[in-house]
Amino acid sequence: MRLPTCACDTRIPPELIQKWQGVVDLIADIVRVPASLIMKVDPPEIAVLVASQSKGNPYERGEKAALDTGLYCETVMTTRERLLVPNALVDETWKCNPDIKQGMVSYLGFPITWPSGDIFGTICVLDTKENTYSEPYQRLLLQFRDVVEADLRILCDFDARLAMEARARLEESERAHHVTLHALEDLKRAQDGLQASERQLQEAVRLRDEFLSIASHELRTPIASLQLMVQALTRGVVSPTPEATLRAFGLAERQIARLTRLVEELLEVSRIQAGRLSFQFESLDLVAVVREVVQRFEIEFARVRCPLSFRFHQPVMGFWDRSKLEQVVTNLLSNALKFGAGKPIEITVEEAPPGIGRLVVTDHGIGIPPDRIARIFERFERAVPAQAYGGLGLGLYIVRSIVDALGGTVRAESVLGSGSTFTVELPCAGPSSAS
Repeated sequence: MRLPTCACDTRIPPELIQKWQGVVDLIADIVRVPASLIMKVDPPEIAVLVASQSKGNPYERGEKAALDTGLYCETVMTTRERLLVPNALVDETWKCNPDIKQGMVSYLGFPITWPSGDIFGTICVLDTKENTYSEPYQRLLLQFRDVVEADLRILCDFDARLAMEARARLEESERAHHVTLHALEDLKRAQDGLQASERQLQEAVRLRDEFLSIASHELRTPIASLQLMVQALTRGVVSPTPEATLRAFGLAERQIARLTRLVEELLEVSRIQAGRLSFQFESLDLVAVVREVVQRFEIEFARVRCPLSFRFHQPVMGFWDRSKLEQVVTNLLSNALKFGAGKPIEITVEEAPPGIGRLVVTDHGIGIPPDRIARIFERFERAVPAQAYGGLGLGLYIVRSIVDALGGTVRAESVLGSGSTFTVELPCAGPSSAS
């Protein structure tokens, strides 16, 4: 089967290669196998893009093999499905596989695709002995596959945006050039326009590089924590008591949840940019939805010592999407906890004016500089440096996108040093009533 080449001709930046190196090293350590790889198809060859630096790994970064040689990864790429081979030595299909010559008799791999749908390659683990790779290990490998695909979406999104802007500016400059043949003033205007275009393109490149750096750091942090926890358990650094084990797994659960939230944010932004947000409308009580989200945050409120007040007088019924409402409330509460830790947080839900469901979240934290308020709902924008508070700068952008799709509005008011108030207003009858 012929493997299609990718329509998104994107070079993988060194920082992503470094990040993925940490991913395969961590996978090999957790699954306890000699080899963990990210493979990339580049017809007529398959190349080892990243190889774990684990003991006994016979594969090296940059190593290549021809297609149509029967490798495990080639089957994953052509079928675009998960492949599990517990023991190739007893399987007629695989007993002549070239990977067996490397001593690898078991395999688990998942396909990796570009946003265009073309195949990028695979993420896989291999072992020198029979291995059935339990369900938790398969879920772990699938989660890291999603991280890699999210990185590819970000790269293609930025490159497509830059290419589109470049084409638009080129067309503009060509039109200006024809006019400048008749007047020096037109030539000057065209030159000024080209300089402005160059500055915008440079800013777009800077924004992409800054976001990739922040995203790499944010995704690497929970992975590093998981790695340290696993190493501590496997090497006996942590005493194997029930209490210590529970604490260790509690840390792992929090870090996996953090990693999942980051990946979900990236995927949600990809869906928003692609216009693929889907909704399932039903009759809901906004008060009940907010209460459920608040209950999920109880431990976090206690941990950062944020007193919470939740005010409402009666149910506020409307025709909305439950999961999207939960996402809006979750992002606003996460924002309040991050920037208002240790200080009161107030939530109000009401129907005011009639027919409009209103959610107000107020914190008493650091506040937002006046010159940043108008931009905080934009993608990758943040009111404070990423080094101080972390995050991808996508939460409020997602909130605004969902609220807009629901036919509502969201606004922010803030006093620097005294806190911020976010107000969401949604038509109770659903988005059609807002037109």
